Parts: sequence; C-alpha cells; structure tokens
Amino acid sequence: MIQGENKLTDEKKKLLQQGTKVEFKWHGSNSLYTGRIEVDKYGRLYFINEHCFENDKLKAVDEGMRYYNTLESFFFFTHFEILS
Repeated sequence: MIQGENKLTDEKKKLLQQGTKVEFKWHGSNSLYTGRIEVDKYGRLYFINEHCFENDKLKAVDEGMRYYNTLESFFFFTHFEILS
C-alpha cells in the first residue's frame, strides 16, 4: 500500500517541458534519479538519466533512450523536484 501523496503534482507536471532537469524518487526504490524530460510530438513525457547527456545535449550513443522511459511508468513519486 502506498502512503502519502504523489509528489509529482498536476501543477509540477504542467511545468515540465523539453529539457527540464528533474530529480525524483519513486515508490519501490530508494535511489535518487536525476535527468531530463523529453516530450514527443503527442505531448507524452519521458525521462532520460543525466549521464546520457554531454554539454546539455543527448549523446548520439544514447539516442535510443529518448522515448524509452515514460514518466508515467514510474507510477508514484515519493520525491519530485524541478531543478531547471
């Protein structure tokens, strides 16, 4: 059973756009994830780990990660912060 409120609120979700840097923890994990938001042509949000970027650009070798992890796939966030 999940307790507490989802830290990715509708207000925060509305602020997410291409390249927004975020950090979060999700239910079922104690790890802190840091990365960027990617948005597809349909407006769906994705998460890409920060180590996939170099000089604020997605590395060519990590291009396959662009639309791989939907933000919704993390389900419930116990911590969610917009960094920039």
